[in-house]
Amino acid sequence: MRSVASVFLALGAACLVVILSLALGARIIPPAEVWRALTDFDPTRPADLVVHGLRLGRTLTGLLTGAALAVAGLVMQQISRNPLADPGLLGVNGGAALAVVLCLWSGLVSTPVTLGIAAMIGAALAALVVFALGGGALSDRASILRLTLAGVAVSALCLSLVSAVVLLDQGTRDQFRFWTIGALGGYEPERLRWLWPPVVLGLGIALLLSRRLDALALGTETARAVGVRAAPVMGLSLLAVALLAGASVALIGPVGFIGLIVPHLVRRVAGPSVMAGVLLAIPLGGAVLLGCDTLGRVLIRPAEIQTGLILALAGGPCFLLLIGRLAR
Repeated sequence: MRSVASVFLALGAACLVVILSLALGARIIPPAEVWRALTDFDPTRPADLVVHGLRLGRTLTGLLTGAALAVAGLVMQQISRNPLADPGLLGVNGGAALAVVLCLWSGLVSTPVTLGIAAMIGAALAALVVFALGGGALSDRASILRLTLAGVAVSALCLSLVSAVVLLDQGTRDQFRFWTIGALGGYEPERLRWLWPPVVLGLGIALLLSRRLDALALGTETARAVGVRAAPVMGLSLLAVALLAGASVALIGPVGFIGLIVPHLVRRVAGPSVMAGVLLAIPLGGAVLLGCDTLGRVLIRPAEIQTGLILALAGGPCFLLLIGRLAR
């Protein structure tokens, strides 16, 4: 009952943040006008054009990517048994960033949709390399350590190559600079249309694997005794993380801390159950990311602070507190 109540509270918080996201910005639109724009759109009303043309798609993107990053972090921490793990541990962010930079540098791919697809492919390839180097299955604690080290190594390699390309090419650096910070301001309707299916697929895989992930947390031998094999669960979990984090990076850039902090908040409320955690992480992750984006739009109106910077300012102290708690 506690988990169910928490999910409904998180849904309520997400709804509240959605209203604030649609109402606040360079121009404040009263909630009544927001509702009228959503239910009775009139292109002759300026407020309706702002809500539909600028804020609605941005809001949907924030909800989608926040949910995806939160669930990806939850799954990553579960399969690695590392409370400080996030999608970046798999090298997903680094792989996606490298794919985008190479596309911009070559000049062969430059549209929002193709760049998004390239980012997803780069994220998936990075996850596959980490999975192969990490041993393919969680057979013991050593393989968990191998997975973590492989993720750090692949991420460092990808980001080193990114730095090399952007330092050598001025044009690529100018195009990549805004994307690498992470922001919802670069919302593209066509990109969202192409990339929401991978997010939904990744969320579905995470939910389907939830009971198997619960068993895997008890240890490989115990999981095998109840009919759960580690290797397939590990492979599908990595696929879910690659889909969720890859699509998110493709949509808004490599935003951090959502996949690290939200899973800890979720577990404090929902307990160790992965299914309850996923159901709670979906609205809570969306609410946190969208709330940070809304805050960035109102702090220095009419200008705005990019979402990635707000998350870094808020997530940094939370990360230090988390390390302090784990060190005790």
